[in-house]
Amino acid sequence: MSEWQRVRLGAIAAKVTVGFVGSMTAEYRDSGIPFLRSLNVRPHRLDMSEIRYVSQGFHQRLRKSSLHPGDVVIVRTGKPGQAAVVPEWLPESNCSDLVIVRPGPRLNSRWLSYYLNWIADSTIASHLVGAVQQHFNVKAAESIELTLPTLPEQEAIGNMLGSLDEKVAANEKVRLLVDDLLQAKFGRLCQGRGRAALRDIADVNAIAVKPQPGSNLRYLDISSVQQGFYVGPEETPWDSAPGRARRALRFGDTVWSTVRPNRRSHALILEDDPLLVASTGLAVLSPRPGRVAGTYEASRRDVFASYLESVAEGSAYPAVRGDRFEAAPIPNITTAEWESFERMALPLRMRVHAAEIESRVLMKARDELLPLLMSGRVKVREAERVASEVL
Repeated sequence: MSEWQRVRLGAIAAKVTVGFVGSMTAEYRDSGIPFLRSLNVRPHRLDMSEIRYVSQGFHQRLRKSSLHPGDVVIVRTGKPGQAAVVPEWLPESNCSDLVIVRPGPRLNSRWLSYYLNWIADSTIASHLVGAVQQHFNVKAAESIELTLPTLPEQEAIGNMLGSLDEKVAANEKVRLLVDDLLQAKFGRLCQGRGRAALRDIADVNAIAVKPQPGSNLRYLDISSVQQGFYVGPEETPWDSAPGRARRALRFGDTVWSTVRPNRRSHALILEDDPLLVASTGLAVLSPRPGRVAGTYEASRRDVFASYLESVAEGSAYPAVRGDRFEAAPIPNITTAEWESFERMALPLRMRVHAAEIESRVLMKARDELLPLLMSGRVKVREAERVASEVL
């Protein structure tokens, strides 16, 4: 700790710049060079689920915002300060509206990313500019003061925390592989079939709950649900729960955000926890027996999402009424086919759920160790002992 120094980021970074700022709609392609945006940068990782692509020619014209493995990308607007490292498996990419830091020889990429996420809600928040929409810019990034360990210590801290995140990433890969496999199998099952309606295999918003003062709940809101997964909510008192906490959740339910259906925020609930309660901003699809994996898979199809987009009401904040979900299209397949798919798919979904539970434990350990390591209150060896208990 005595060798740690206070130093400005701009003094030890090889490069600090900003990604392309401007309209991109006409430049996106179905394939090509991956093009990162703010929504692709999560704390400690890149989320490639909604990645866009640009042509090689456009990429060459934007050399200033070209990304290299090892660069640290930082969100400018929305959730300023969230940071992630460009991984080795992304050798060529570009970006818009992100601050880009290319570390110099005294700076470890992983350590810097963890450090920036640690100070995002404190130090970085004080460096935001703009009256209407606050954002984080290059000048603000360069002026941030780091408490900098020696390079070997940076590498040790980055590797230690990274070992937890690598396991989280491996679990995420399991989810994506299962998603692809089941999507392909279900797609083949649906070929040449007509349409039925969701009401044939599931009920929508079947069980309401009332506030229970003095007891607790785990509240699942719209912001907790992403495309294909959800962030497990912590237990909180009913007395502080929002008025929208009204929908009961049971094992096997599928939740779909009723707001902005084009974002396809949906997830499968495989927790059997009576404390789980959903927001009225989520439609709860409760499957009939033997239709848990099938209901979820049917709701992931493009035709399902396109239907929701077509019946959404409102221009600025489009939303789908709960009763509209009942008529959402599903494939018209036989009872035997539904049951055959369920026997194959549900065990795989349970495997994914177990991996997600493990990831929550890993991320909690990382978040607890992060401030201790960055402040020097805990040494890497001590943190490794803690991490070994959850790895």
